[in-house]
Amino acid sequence: MELRNLKTFQTAAEFLNFTKAAEHLNFTQPTVTAQIQSLEQELNQQLFMRVGKKTYLTPAGKMLRKYTDQLFVIIEEIESSFAELGTPHGSLKIAAPEIYCTNYFPSLISEYLKTYPDVQVKLISCNSNEVMKGIETDLYDIGIIAGEVSKSGIKNIFLEEEDLILVVSKRLYETYSTEQLLTEFPFIKYRIDGNFDALAKKYLHNSKFYPKKIIEFGSEEAIKRAVLNQTGIALLASNLVKKEIMNNELVPIRLTEENFTFKTSLIVLEEKANLVTFKSFCDVLQSLWSKSHKLE
Repeated sequence: MELRNLKTFQTAAEFLNFTKAAEHLNFTQPTVTAQIQSLEQELNQQLFMRVGKKTYLTPAGKMLRKYTDQLFVIIEEIESSFAELGTPHGSLKIAAPEIYCTNYFPSLISEYLKTYPDVQVKLISCNSNEVMKGIETDLYDIGIIAGEVSKSGIKNIFLEEEDLILVVSKRLYETYSTEQLLTEFPFIKYRIDGNFDALAKKYLHNSKFYPKKIIEFGSEEAIKRAVLNQTGIALLASNLVKKEIMNNELVPIRLTEENFTFKTSLIVLEEKANLVTFKSFCDVLQSLWSKSHKLE
């Protein structure tokens, strides 16, 4: 049975008038009649009967109408569902370290939802190692990490490169010599092992700086606040302390001529990278990333 014949039958069954059905479908009446007759021949059943000037459905016609109504509801659902695949929709789970969640994503998500309001975004704060594990196990859809990842099945997209800067509060800098700052005050470091921590260790080694006292924090934002409160010195990303350096709240200390930089990357499973919802967010994130952080 052809769908066009079933659609013609459904319309004729609704109007119970072949002329009106033909007008509605923009067919000629002979075309409607021919398609109905074709169905009757296939089913070996009469579908319509005339009593006087009125047309009625036969028992077989009533049965076929029930099934055609169900059929075209399903067809509409199929068409609607596949149409949605062409536009961003559904849920999107994004995982990133706290610094990115706080300073980048509020404006990024706001801009994204202006264009794609049908997407439900969930933002999860966790360290870079947890982000990578979550992407690998399909717990998260999109991840942001400090550093890069090179693993089969994971797509790594470069977002930004920043300098690592050793900083101290302005008051401590003006009160103590560099040697005193390095020996008498604790070095405040990120607690979680990972790309950032590995680079920090390399910086300390190449600078021949071996802190006697170390304090560990679970987030870069907490480390910055500790430095501002004159707790000690710390190695932080340039974007995180840019404003405080410009406002003379923090002062950079240069121990080596060597520049140390780290990259921020977006990661996603390769099999998901081209799905429309994920791709739409990745595109927005890449275009707005460097403009989105608000370091207050």
